[in-house]
Amino acid sequence: MRMTRALSFGFVMLIPGLFLGLLVWILVGRPDDNLSLATIFACNLIPISSVLLGIFFGWKTGEEYAMQS
Repeated sequence: MRMTRALSFGFVMLIPGLFLGLLVWILVGRPDDNLSLATIFACNLIPISSVLLGIFFGWKTGEEYAMQS
């Protein structure tokens, strides 16, 4: 159950991560070059870090659902 909670938190955090990445991409001037640092940061690093933070938060707060050994 803990893993399911962590993955669902990560999936839900994808939505704000993509929205924030889109806003940052627009604010940096909508670069067309796929290899520019601004595009990589806005379109890749922000959504991925948002998902990873969601998974981390879901794992840390899901301790009550962990199996007891």
